Amino acid sequence: MNTTQDWLARLARKQGQLSNYENYRRNEALEILAHFNNTGAWADVSNHSNGFVREVAVRELCRQPSPEALAVVIERLNDWVPQVRDLAAEGLKHYLSPAHAQAWLSALEPLMALAAQRRVDHAQTLSAVRAMLQSVDCWDEVYADFLNRQGKAARYLFTLLLEAPESPETLIRSALAHRELTVRLMAVSASLNLPATQSLPLLLEAMSHPGAKIRVRVLYALLPLLVDPKPVLREALIDASPAVRNLALWAAARNDVDAHAVLTERLRQPLPTSKQHWLGVLGLATELAVELPERWHTPALRSSYVTVRQAATRLLRDDQLPELFEALDDPSEKVFAVVIAKLDKIPWSVLNIRLTAKLDQDWHELTSERRSAIFRLIPTWQQLGYLLKRLDTGHAGQTYWLGQIDAWCDGQYHAFDPITPKTDRAAWQDKLRELRANGQIRSGAR
Repeated sequence: MNTTQDWLARLARKQGQLSNYENYRRNEALEILAHFNNTGAWADVSNHSNGFVREVAVRELCRQPSPEALAVVIERLNDWVPQVRDLAAEGLKHYLSPAHAQAWLSALEPLMALAAQRRVDHAQTLSAVRAMLQSVDCWDEVYADFLNRQGKAARYLFTLLLEAPESPETLIRSALAHRELTVRLMAVSASLNLPATQSLPLLLEAMSHPGAKIRVRVLYALLPLLVDPKPVLREALIDASPAVRNLALWAAARNDVDAHAVLTERLRQPLPTSKQHWLGVLGLATELAVELPERWHTPALRSSYVTVRQAATRLLRDDQLPELFEALDDPSEKVFAVVIAKLDKIPWSVLNIRLTAKLDQDWHELTSERRSAIFRLIPTWQQLGYLLKRLDTGHAGQTYWLGQIDAWCDGQYHAFDPITPKTDRAAWQDKLRELRANGQIRSGAR
């Protein structure tokens, strides 16, 4: 029928032929349609549970072509009512023209969803749409849209364009620099299908793009294509990414590239000006267990970049206590955590004087988290000795230090301390008994 009114009139003439349920659904549809026939908001009822309503909505939307209408028509291609599906399929034919390419690009989500729906076979429809979007008349428009897409839509359009590219080299170059990570990964694989004379410059260019996962894949793809991989490996050895450096270290040993020589040469040059270059040099030095010259290490420890200070702190030796204790004051919790991990491996006899001096000076200024982390570096019973010493320094603040001693007693059940002499333990236990007897603390040592 040509109009909704004609269709409704036909339905009314069939009323006697309908079952009671069908008559109920028809009357329900007429009430709903009486409202929407005046508003024209047919997309709002296109997925209504009443099949009569959906059929009218699709019929009306087919008469008013638009991107919104196309999205509805695509969804209704998988409708559970055959008549609605057939009506949608007929309406879709109007859009199979390059003039409607933009409408199809606007309706990518339902189009991609249709590919996963199996109520009927949609292969013919999907093939027709892909062929139209891949045509010469649509290619530029689809390519421009692909450049700004993300997620599943970006992957869909890249695959579509790759099947019939006007210029494979241009498409893959754009894909290697795409904002979508998964597209860049797909582009690395696609580049290997090009002649080596085309893929090689594309992959070399992609090595400078951000994204460690991409650079690893690119380097792995590059190595078999290079007549002389040494220049690329020298650059990759001081890449900011640990993954890229590890691959480069593996390949360097197989291509007569001396990683130590590469690092030595770089250390003779001026200091880096970017975070990425700092991280590359510091990372390679860490992996090769090479000590940094002071003219490099000191600026790195004072860098404005947290990750650079963190990497430089990892390179500090156990005997560089002044530098380690200076790094304890770093505002970054990441750097602080590295320092604590390093100090935890240093014998208490070496740390004792500096650590207790640090706590004496900064106990109240430290955050509770940092204070606890530093305090845990002290052997368990030595912690008690420190608290008792602070208690004995004077009356001021005694209530606070008694509270700290109480807290130590409460947590002592999970303590292990093979360092503190038994004589010291016995003396401190006597002091705890005295404090408990005086009612100054709740419990003593177990």
